[in-house]
Order: sequence, then C-alpha cells, then structure tokens
Amino acid sequence: MVTVLAYDLGASNGRLTAQHFNGKTIKLKEVHRFTNEPFQKEFHYYWDYERLIKELHIGLQKAAPDKGKSIGIDTWGVDFACLNKDSQLIQNPLSYRDKCSVPYVEKVQKIINHYDLYTRTGNEISSINTLFQLMAIDDNYNQLLDETENILLMPSLLMHALSGEKINELTIGSTTQLLNLKSENWDNELIEKLFNKQLPLSPIGQTHEIIGKLIQFPTIQMALVPGHDTACALSALPIEDKNGIFISLGTWGLIGMELEEAVVSLEAFQQGFTNERTSEKMIRFQKNATGFWILQKLRKEWQQQQVHTTFEHEEQAYYENKEFRAIINPEDEVFFNPVSMVNAIHEFCKKTNQSIPISIAEQIRCFSESLAIYYANIIDDIERITGYYSPTLYIGGGGAKNKLLCQLIANASGKRVVAGPVEASSLGNGLSQLRALGEISNLQEGRDVIKASFTVTEYEPQEADVWKSLKVKYKNIFRRQ
Repeated sequence: MVTVLAYDLGASNGRLTAQHFNGKTIKLKEVHRFTNEPFQKEFHYYWDYERLIKELHIGLQKAAPDKGKSIGIDTWGVDFACLNKDSQLIQNPLSYRDKCSVPYVEKVQKIINHYDLYTRTGNEISSINTLFQLMAIDDNYNQLLDETENILLMPSLLMHALSGEKINELTIGSTTQLLNLKSENWDNELIEKLFNKQLPLSPIGQTHEIIGKLIQFPTIQMALVPGHDTACALSALPIEDKNGIFISLGTWGLIGMELEEAVVSLEAFQQGFTNERTSEKMIRFQKNATGFWILQKLRKEWQQQQVHTTFEHEEQAYYENKEFRAIINPEDEVFFNPVSMVNAIHEFCKKTNQSIPISIAEQIRCFSESLAIYYANIIDDIERITGYYSPTLYIGGGGAKNKLLCQLIANASGKRVVAGPVEASSLGNGLSQLRALGEISNLQEGRDVIKASFTVTEYEPQEADVWKSLKVKYKNIFRRQ
C-alpha cells in the first residue's frame, strides 16, 4: 500500500486528500478543507499567502497518521508571486479578479498584434493572463519587479513554502501567455519585446518527477505534478473516446478537447479559445468559461437573507418555477466581480429586455439554464473548429455533484454526460505522484485505476426539440462583444 497526499486549491476553496493505492485501486480520504477567496486592500484584490500556508501546515499535521510518501500541489491558473533575493515573498499575490491589468490588453496591441500573440503562445487574449498582470505591475510598481529574483506561479509558490524548491511546471506555465507554443519554454524574445528586459521566471521542470522533500516533514517527498488543476482533472477523467469533450467544473468551467496539436486558426482566436498543455504535453484546446462563480456570489447574498442552499435545494426550486425564463450571458463583463450579483443579473436582463428574476428560485433557473445553453454553444464551436465530433461529455470536479446542471447540459448539448469523479483534480494530482514514484507507468494506466476505483453517473439528453429552440431563441445573447 502506497499513500500520497494531494493538495488541490481552487479559486474558492482548497482541500488535502490522502490517497491509498493498493496496486489496482485508489481509496481517497479528505483530510482537510478550507475556504479560499481574495481580499481587498487599497483598491486591489490579493490572495492571503500567510493564511494559505497556515492551512497547508494544518492539513499536513492532520495527515501525519496517513504516512504519505509524497505530496503534490495544483491550483488555478495565471496568478503568481514575486520573491526577493532572500527568497521571501515581496507582497501578497495579486488575484486575477483585480482589474488593474485590463488596460494592458490594448497596450500590448500597439507592440504586437493580438493574433500574432495568439499564434505564438496559443493563449486567448485575456486581461487575467500573467502577461498582462506583470505589465500592470511593471508600469505601476516597477520597484517590485526590480526587487524580484524569482517569479513563481501559484502551485510553485506553495511548493517553495513547503520544500524550498523554486521551479515552475509546464501545464501551469501554459496559462501565462509567456510560454512559447513551439519550444514549451519561456518566450524570452517575446518578453524582451514587451518589457524591454528579461523577467526572472523560475525554470520549468519535468512533470511527474520527485524534486525534493518537505522541510518540516522530511519523510515526505515533493512531487512536481501538473500545476494546473484542470490538467490534473483531465488526467483522472474516464475518457474513452479519442476526441471526448471534457468539462472541469468548479468556480470556472473549462470546456475542451485533448488534441495532439494546437489550433490557432483565426476562428479559434475570434471565438476566444485557448491552447494549454496536458500532463502529457498534448494540447487542451478549451474555452475558459465561467462556472459556479455567479452561483457562489448569489449564495453569499442569499445567506444575508438567512437562506442557505445546496445543489439539492436549488434543484427543487428550479422545478417549482417552470414558467419563468430569462437567459444571461455568463461572460458579460457585468458578472466579472460585481458588488452585487443579484443587481448584475437585473442589469443584464433590463439591458436585453427580458423579465427580471426576483425570487431566489427564479435566479436559480436563470443561472442554470443560461450556463447549460452557453456550454452547449461552446461545445458546438469546439466540434466545428476542430472538425472532431464527440457523442459524450465528461464532467469532473465539484460540478459533477450538481445533478440539475449535468442534466441540463445533456439536454442543451444533445449529448450523453458522464459525471465524475468529483475530486478529479485531486485524483489527477495523486496519479502524477504515483508515476513519479514508479507505481504506475502512464496516463492510460492511471485512468484505468480511476475506472476501477470510482463510479460515475450518466445522463441522457431529454426534451431535445425544446432545447434546440431555446438555443436558437437566445443565440444573440451569447454573441461575443
């Protein structure tokens, strides 16, 4: 029996799991869970580094009886931290929810054409990308970069705190818009062109390898797993079709397809698709879409009314309000980080001449149907742009527990949905460690272990004609601005 420890941090919560592997199956046990959200200070949004490190250590203390042989860390993408010459954090990491980087999207266009940048890096042009965040820092707080000796992406920052190692990883690096699509390394020529200097980005290491050991727990080895949670999740999905479409569903909804080569056509660029790396150095051709962010913000407002909901409560409320219908575009800028998500929905519905969802039940129906139709449109785009058709969608992450949304996505897309495992990111993290330890050999062997260890839930599409007409009726709602 081999036990590995996996820290999986998303943009709303984090968890530590212990995974016990007997050579054929994995048993997963949650050891520690905590909330994670940015805080505001002097007009900026930051991640609370000290609190994150405190939670990591609490989890490791709780995990002591499990006697883990190794540990790996995966997180959300794009965010980073700057360390000084003494390897100390200079300031808390900026959150991608901060809007300081927004003006730099247009400023970059004056230096390099957006489409040329896309073909060079493979990444959608988005203000949240590391490139634009660093430009904002360089322009407004250049002394910070002057003090910086190492730039570490979020999973690497947390690994450094535990092990002292300073190394980045390919899958998380592929979210930055600083990685060259062909060389799979930092694009120093591009960096020089945009910053008139080089950036102290720590080197990219080899995924699925042991890179050190923990300082306070020296019997636990540090493994370099896929740093991006979506890459981890994809490794643990029981995909059987060569071009199966995946949805990693949490705060974000990452919808895409595994491909051998990047797709950087003009249409892919115009439709906002990105090319990021898988754990096997293949391409995740995907749309980085909104997931439960809107619902998470709504729940906070409902709690202020002393209303606490679960997926089950929300499903019941949805079916009790069959007559109401208003559709929002989850990607509209009004939903990015509003003070009130309820007011943001009202504003969008007024702007588009629709009925305004007043009750909690109406808001649940609005959110759920909007996300399902939006995802179905993205899936149509993926199949058209790649030329590959998939009869099945594979949903992993916390969204796999949302029975209502899984069924609505099946209905809107007209495809069979296979939901699970829920802890796909944590499991993909663990599988990578098992490869580093020599316990399993490759991706397929890992997926076979997952199939043998966990059950999934399947959903067949229903009311096909109704959902086809809804997609046509609300098509203009989802037009890219």
